[in-house]
Amino acid sequence: MTANDSNAPKPFEWLSGGLFFGKKDGIESVDSCKDVESLLNGINENLTATLTETNRPSAAESSETEQKKDPPPATFLASRLSRLRILLYDERSQTSSWSTASVASATTQGLTAEKLKHLVPKLIENLQNLPFESRKHVAAIFNYLLVCGFEGADRANFLSVMADFRDYVGTNFDAILTPIVQGHEVIAGGASDIGLHCGSMYRSCFKHVDLYRQLVSSTTNVEKYIFPFLDTFVHLPNFDISSDAMESLRLVFTAGSDNQIHPDEATQRDLAELNATFLTRDYEALFEERFNPKLMSDGANYMTRRTALQILSTVLLTRSNYAVMIKYVNSRQNLILVMKLLRDKSPHITLDAFHVFKVFVANPSKIPEVEKILKDNSQKLCAYLETLHKAKEEADTQFRDEKALIVATIRGL
Repeated sequence: MTANDSNAPKPFEWLSGGLFFGKKDGIESVDSCKDVESLLNGINENLTATLTETNRPSAAESSETEQKKDPPPATFLASRLSRLRILLYDERSQTSSWSTASVASATTQGLTAEKLKHLVPKLIENLQNLPFESRKHVAAIFNYLLVCGFEGADRANFLSVMADFRDYVGTNFDAILTPIVQGHEVIAGGASDIGLHCGSMYRSCFKHVDLYRQLVSSTTNVEKYIFPFLDTFVHLPNFDISSDAMESLRLVFTAGSDNQIHPDEATQRDLAELNATFLTRDYEALFEERFNPKLMSDGANYMTRRTALQILSTVLLTRSNYAVMIKYVNSRQNLILVMKLLRDKSPHITLDAFHVFKVFVANPSKIPEVEKILKDNSQKLCAYLETLHKAKEEADTQFRDEKALIVATIRGL
């Protein structure tokens, strides 16, 4: 790189804060800073000062001499976070000579060092006290460090950095996951974006086998970090937050089924085994006490019921979840619930319900109570199924064949 090149503006450098905060009072030096250690130390100092200001008495009680001309620490905090985010992202967009993980590595080393190991939990815990843009930057940096080795032609260069940050999150699991989960409830004062940022960080964590293992390793962790989604978050009145919470549940309940994140079979197998063990161990608390009555009942909204059916279908049709599938479909109450959803007013819900209902019918080892319900209602069921999504059969031969097989199986009972 030539001297002239080093002075040239970097792509999107204006996003780091110069356009918004002005080139004055030290902000200019932040905008041009390339020293990751300096940025991290500054972020730590600015965060402490910002929280101190937040807890100060009201301005009316402050003397005029305390009214400083300098920008508040929150301004410098936002600028430094933005600058670090730009440096991390720019590292992937430069020429091959820049395609190393030097910035990501320096950031991870700084955040995991003894001096600043508290910084990530402290930032997440205090998202509600940070400016709007700063909250976005915190989530973006956290997510980037956790997934930078999953994608991109140069991802091999970032695997060790990603692994180091993953291990750091694992070591500080409770300190990081607790505020991430609690952040879903911070919707007062127009801060609903915090729940979305926390949702994205939650899902980034559990794309990793090691972190997913910690999540589901004990019922205690499940109660702390999964039950709040089933009990509270998916029912929040804010649609964006509740929908995002359902996506987090989808990831937790169907781990091991997304081969785009983990193309290697070993990782897929590990995730699937952990998922099956967790779902089997906590089956009653998950499905009987929460999933069915809270996500699939009339009290749940349309999007919750539809997404829940899609999650359930994936769970039941995943080979490693055979024990869960057998337990679920050998339940009279579960069958009645799904048959009710099969008659829902929404065509989307009836289609999703069909994909769950077919598992009950295809089960070769039906308990007598389930078989009796299917027998007693065989005529009505077959008549209804034959007209169900008739137009879809023309374009979807697999659906047509599956429906024909289900009807034939019911008639043959």
